[in-house]
Amino acid sequence: MNDIFDIRRFGWYARKEFRENWKVYALFAVGVVVMQLVFIYLLCKPLEDKFYYDQLKGYDLNPFAGLFNSAVIATWIAGSYAYSYFSSSSKTLFSLTLPVSPFERFCFAWLLTIPLSLIITAILWRVTWLFATPFILSTFPKVIIRMDYAKAFRNVVETILAIGVLGISGTFMLGSVIFRKYSFFKTLAIGVGTVLLLYTFQQKALTAILPNADKVETSPYPGFIYASVRTISKLHLQFGSTFELPYLVWWVGCLPVILWVVTYLKIKEKEV
Repeated sequence: MNDIFDIRRFGWYARKEFRENWKVYALFAVGVVVMQLVFIYLLCKPLEDKFYYDQLKGYDLNPFAGLFNSAVIATWIAGSYAYSYFSSSSKTLFSLTLPVSPFERFCFAWLLTIPLSLIITAILWRVTWLFATPFILSTFPKVIIRMDYAKAFRNVVETILAIGVLGISGTFMLGSVIFRKYSFFKTLAIGVGTVLLLYTFQQKALTAILPNADKVETSPYPGFIYASVRTISKLHLQFGSTFELPYLVWWVGCLPVILWVVTYLKIKEKEV
């Protein structure tokens, strides 16, 4: 068992990584704060229109939009950096000679990509809004900021958040092992290309099985299974797929596990 995972050895490895890469983690925290400020600006931007603002009796501001979006982006960035020591031959050779098992390397990268990045993002989101709220309310007195945690996290597993955090972040972890440089951008390009291909196939398939359709619209986002169809006779139909649950199980349950297993096997392969 000690050859696979030893808590003391894992602790030593984690301390070493944090000590040697603290500047990167500090930059990550700064990036998260910048993301929060950008989302706050975008949320408040419609209120800059004085005519529009004067017509309002009140304006609900949803802070969780910034949290959820930045949480997904943060896991992607952290995942793309999870195995940064594969970026050059010298770093790879030095890292692979450390007395650490492949499973311990994977556990550290996984903890860094999902739990730690989410915790850091949540903390910095709350702190940013704590300081930004007085400024927002003084500038736009009609704004109502609702921190309804129960409503925000209700059914969150069934949203794009879970798919982005679990499924897609696993893709970036695998990309950081495969690509030596610019893994984030290369993985993102491949991911976007794959989604576009799947979307095109979905559109073509639905058009083929609905011969009376004049226009078919579906969502390009993974996990959202619905279609809007306009027939030749101008009849407008909207319907959901009976495969919604299997799709959710695939994106949130199966795909992440497959990507994590493949990532672990690629690490073991590089150590051979």
